[in-house]
Amino acid sequence: MTRIWFNRTFSNVRALFDLIRQGDEAGEFHRVCSHTQSGFPGLLSAHETALEPTGLTGPDYVDFCLDVCRERRIDCFWPGKESRLLAAHRERFAAQGVELFAVASPDALACLLDKARFYIDARRFSSPPPDTLEFSTLDAFETAYARLRATHDVLCVKPADGVNGAGFRVIEEQRSGLEILLQGALYSIHLDGLRQLLREAETFKPLLLMEFLGGAEYSLDCVGDGRRLVAVTQRRKARAGGYGQEIVEIPALTAAVAEMTAAFGLRGLFNVQFREGRDGFRLLEINPRFAGGIGYTGAAGLNLPYLALHGLIHGFPDGESPQVAGSAQVLEVPQFHRIEAAA
Repeated sequence: MTRIWFNRTFSNVRALFDLIRQGDEAGEFHRVCSHTQSGFPGLLSAHETALEPTGLTGPDYVDFCLDVCRERRIDCFWPGKESRLLAAHRERFAAQGVELFAVASPDALACLLDKARFYIDARRFSSPPPDTLEFSTLDAFETAYARLRATHDVLCVKPADGVNGAGFRVIEEQRSGLEILLQGALYSIHLDGLRQLLREAETFKPLLLMEFLGGAEYSLDCVGDGRRLVAVTQRRKARAGGYGQEIVEIPALTAAVAEMTAAFGLRGLFNVQFREGRDGFRLLEINPRFAGGIGYTGAAGLNLPYLALHGLIHGFPDGESPQVAGSAQVLEVPQFHRIEAAA
């Protein structure tokens, strides 16, 4: 039996656990999950659970993880929290007999997680990022806005280090700030309102000004072996008000992700986001982790979490072409877990 620890991460780790359990017919993988909150949903699908101290970061958190691995007899560590920092200490874990899973090298992870740097580097790909300029002052924003607005009808803004769409806003010039508020446009902001916020802040962490891509959004769940793409599920997200996600097979997206897998040496389970614009598919980000919609992969016929875990431990199969999930319409991914409460 292989004991695998998943430290604090997103609640969708529960879907990841369920898929691993479905694929692990021999019962090889013993799942250990920890979180700072006892009510975390991911704990329900683990074999063994633990509570993490709150507020622990940096070197102290690395030491805590090393202690957990020793005390819990961990064989493999799949990190969520502080994944980049922990990847830089892989040798310390290896010295304890623990294999730490990292999607990429520390340098590559630093690039992937810094969107300003990533967008510059990713211009070499066949599906490059949208036109983007970085700014950290109001004056720099005004210069960038004038430059991009000359060639794009609508622009948007987001943090250079944002996660899960936090801070993303479409910049509007027509509707007033009050109209945007009253009409419930959660991801919009009026141009003058944004200017006022930037003026009040004076300086701030880098933000990205980008062309807005008005087409469909695609989320690709992928498994790589560090050199090539092993398997992929392509999900086209529903428009606002729609239901479910459509599993598609678009060769251009498979080729684009295969190109990025080789370029960054991606290994294990990761996610790549694209969106269509006037010039075709554009790369939004490479997430060196599993995505919120990972549950859809099982419904689409490819159990990517199990493929990734089995491959990381036992080696990935050889092959020229990646496995690609077939087309399907998935309306909902149900989850059910019964808990017997004490009388």
